[in-house]
Amino acid sequence: MISGVKTTTLVLEKKKEEKLPARVLELRKKIHDEEYIDNAIQRIAQVISRKLIEDPDDDTLFRD
Repeated sequence: MISGVKTTTLVLEKKKEEKLPARVLELRKKIHDEEYIDNAIQRIAQVISRKLIEDPDDDTLFRD
């Protein structure tokens, strides 16, 4: 410590996970599971592909 200089330590409390809804806790675990993410991306791609095949002129998927 430099003479005459006070230091302060800031401690941030992490929100206790027990207070979060069970669904949030479940999703937090899933987003760290590589296989789950890969499967979710595959399902999204299938839905988009099916939509494009069924109605190729419908551009609602690509609107801002």
